[in-house]
Amino acid sequence: MASSVAISSIIFLTCLACYYNSLYCDFVFDDISAIKDNRDLKPQTPVWNIFYNDFWGTPMHKVES
Repeated sequence: MASSVAISSIIFLTCLACYYNSLYCDFVFDDISAIKDNRDLKPQTPVWNIFYNDFWGTPMHKVES
């Protein structure tokens, strides 16, 4: 149990050290469309849509009807 807490703490601190300097940065170039305007990240969108849409939240292929 103690070793799993230690490993988890090491992983957490490593991630924090790697990404700390980016926490206070502004959005750049494609962040607006990838994060703010992404339909897959809206609360009303079903979680399963992430498997059908690309990174930008748009369908990867058209569904034939």
